Amino acid sequence: MQGTPNSRSRLSVVAQTVAAAMIVTLLSGCGLGYTIIKSEAKLDRLTVPMTKAQVLENIGYPDRVLRDDGRLLVWEYSLTARKQWAYELLYCPLSMVIGGCLVYPFTNIASDQREYPHHVILIDNELCAWGPPAAIMQRRRTCATAGAPASMDGSAGRPEPVVSGRGPIDRESIDQYRTMAVMLFEDMADVPGTGSRVAGIVTTLMLDLDMRMVERAKLDEVLQEQVIQLTHADDANVLKVGKLVGAEAIIVGEVQQWEQRQQEHTNSVSLALRMIDVETGLLLFSGQGHLTDPTTDNPESSARVIVHRILTLFGSQTGLLGSGRIGVHWQLEEERGDRFYLVRELRSGLPAEKAGLRVGDRVIGCNGLPLADVKTERDAKRICQVESGRRLQLDVMREEQFLDVQVIAEKRPGL
Repeated sequence: MQGTPNSRSRLSVVAQTVAAAMIVTLLSGCGLGYTIIKSEAKLDRLTVPMTKAQVLENIGYPDRVLRDDGRLLVWEYSLTARKQWAYELLYCPLSMVIGGCLVYPFTNIASDQREYPHHVILIDNELCAWGPPAAIMQRRRTCATAGAPASMDGSAGRPEPVVSGRGPIDRESIDQYRTMAVMLFEDMADVPGTGSRVAGIVTTLMLDLDMRMVERAKLDEVLQEQVIQLTHADDANVLKVGKLVGAEAIIVGEVQQWEQRQQEHTNSVSLALRMIDVETGLLLFSGQGHLTDPTTDNPESSARVIVHRILTLFGSQTGLLGSGRIGVHWQLEEERGDRFYLVRELRSGLPAEKAGLRVGDRVIGCNGLPLADVKTERDAKRICQVESGRRLQLDVMREEQFLDVQVIAEKRPGL
């Protein structure tokens, strides 16, 4: 007995729906959707000139912030090759048989096509360059010196802020505070949004010190449940929020000055922050700083420099930073179970470059201590810390050659 036209139509709709669901499942299982979203082709949307906001709108937020010193901003995106989807499609039948199609990136491994880092570089929140790290290394140096002669600390010739920072937290007690939460700072009067900008800067730079930071979304969720405002809340409520989000310490503060004079191309910024133990209410560290910058009308850049200098004092006091620097950007990598620092960039004219270190070198040990078995990024940094004027011995592998590179550290700006 044949069905009615309506019943046949309904069956056709069901069949189409099932087929569409199977196709979507198949494609997503093979990783096609993922590789399209993460393809390096998304960088084709970038063009100069483009603002920071436009970059985020076109390619989304980065996987990692490699550098943010108040002027130079380097973002890293982990992206797949342009034709990665073809490899995924090719290997999908094989991976389905094995059962790996549902667990990305099985086919990624089988085809030996992995995600690769790509850097996006902005100067004063304006796009400058983008591409694979090695391909844009020279362009990155050009970006860093564009517009004004760069000072030794990368702040492009702007004057040094006046900052101070002190508190009882030290090298022994810092490990008690693995996770911290940054509350929105109190806005400068009549300048809304300045507190949230500074709070974001503090969070980013604390991450650079390898502190675990509570995500903004989690903080917002708890604050809504507790009906507590991010700003103007008393210490008891703020400490309660810190406990609820699993933080051992919170950071609060206020923007005291945020003046922008566009015609004169100057700005003045002043801010303060406090770090508090959520269990005891003890003040762990407080810092404040002020900068009047006659070289730019961008107060957010001045705020970054101030926060950077305050947290440099905090990092030195707690042993998260040495008082010396050698001018290298390296990344902790792991291969065959062994860890090492891969040199990504060398600051021109600074000690590491002068000592002969090269981009692509693998640093496998510092001062005779191997990096192979370190557990965390913080452990690795402590092994390779150096004080101002002291010698840092680097055990380096360059291709198949072992090298002993001796570097004399210079004083870190802000100390």
